[in-house]
Amino acid sequence: MIEKIIVYCLLFAFSIQRTDSILAFRRFNIEISNHLEGNKQLMVQCRSGVNSTQVVFLAFSGVFKFPIILDFKTLIWCNLWKGPDFKQHVSFDAFVEKESFIHDVCGSMKPNVCFWQAQDDGIWVRNNPTGALKLMHKWNT
Repeated sequence: MIEKIIVYCLLFAFSIQRTDSILAFRRFNIEISNHLEGNKQLMVQCRSGVNSTQVVFLAFSGVFKFPIILDFKTLIWCNLWKGPDFKQHVSFDAFVEKESFIHDVCGSMKPNVCFWQAQDDGIWVRNNPTGALKLMHKWNT
């Protein structure tokens, strides 16, 4: 009987390691950087299911930082507007609490930052292990 309990516990522990729930309560950061040419401002507002940041205006090379603690279903989406007239806009999921998103989009849990960069052609994400930027979203007009 004890052996069966041990086997079930081991199977349960192994199955938990493969689920996204093991990410819960870990700290993570979202960073958005303004690299728009011509010293254009970037307007930023991010939201989760219950919280919303204030609207922030970033100058060139400014960085918006949004620390989060993962809670089983963390979803953060952001709206960005490109200055100077703020007519070009993009809305995107800046963070989804799934291992596939963290590893494939953000580039892993280390250094625990999902880094986005606004450029004139769209929104880029940095893959942390390689440091390379990848175009993810184009501006809407």
